[in-house]
Amino acid sequence: MLANRGLLIAIPTPLDTAAALVRLGGTGRFWLTAGASALRICVGFVLAVLLGTVCAAASERWDLFRAASEPLLRLVRTVPVAVVTILVFLWLPRQRIPTFISFLTVFPIVWSNVAQGIRRADQGLVEMARVFGMGRREILRRIILPGVRPYFAAAVATGLGFAWKSGVAAEIICRTELSLGSMLWSSKTAVAYDEVFALTLVILLWSVALESVARRLLKGGGHDPV
Repeated sequence: MLANRGLLIAIPTPLDTAAALVRLGGTGRFWLTAGASALRICVGFVLAVLLGTVCAAASERWDLFRAASEPLLRLVRTVPVAVVTILVFLWLPRQRIPTFISFLTVFPIVWSNVAQGIRRADQGLVEMARVFGMGRREILRRIILPGVRPYFAAAVATGLGFAWKSGVAAEIICRTELSLGSMLWSSKTAVAYDEVFALTLVILLWSVALESVARRLLKGGGHDPV
């Protein structure tokens, strides 16, 4: 702050970062890039939420499906993002890799949380509803879904943060065109650390904003994700 220059350590001041943010924000390409990154990551996130929910319901409905899918789910959760990114680089176009990585990161979170919510549904209420002649659809709507909702909400809110982290990391590794990750790498290579800090701030704000929107849409709280 006092020196206003990173002579010994390459750390830009807040004023330098703010100036770089204004400079970047004045170009149409920056907004196009930010929107493209958000679109890629959000597509992967939405697909992970949909498929993760379906797989969670299937694993709790059929024991064979759960037994067959558990090793795969465990593998997906343990393999590092960087390793998967390099592997899928052999088979997928680099424009689709961030979407796939975001999907792969969020998918096990949603699956585990929703499955846990279904598993912890009040079985006493379910049996009582059956005794009183309530159909499966009504049991699902009135008992199981309200019980699953907190777990689903926690998975969605937490998954968005993970989707952004992994998606941007994949963009950096793959140098995806028209992406915040690629722009971040280019700024680092050009030793434009004010832009590096500005882009990092943009990525952080995107993540916080989307997570806030998700929490507002899924009010009611939730348990910590598995």
